[in-house]
Amino acid sequence: MAGLAIGLLLAACGGGGSAGASSADQAFLSAVHVDAPDIGTYRTDVQLIRIGHAVCEVFGSGASYEELADRMILQEGSNPLPSEDLGAVVDAAVDAYCPQFTSRIG
Repeated sequence: MAGLAIGLLLAACGGGGSAGASSADQAFLSAVHVDAPDIGTYRTDVQLIRIGHAVCEVFGSGASYEELADRMILQEGSNPLPSEDLGAVVDAAVDAYCPQFTSRIG
């Protein structure tokens, strides 16, 4: 199950496309851009929203924060998010999309 969730996370890191941003998406993006102002050089807003939702899927599969971060960094390839930016994405995702996992982020 965790493998499937990691696959979803990796797919989320892929291409752009358009998405209708909900109020939760807007809250997520706002938090990410405040905490990681350079994030736009690494990912589009659409990609960030996909990663944010995938973070919740991965946590839902039982993965810990460390497992999530380690797998994402290893599998993102040649353009990984810096660890500070990854932390901002994970924190914002949990706040906006899956607050039931707040205990996983400390």
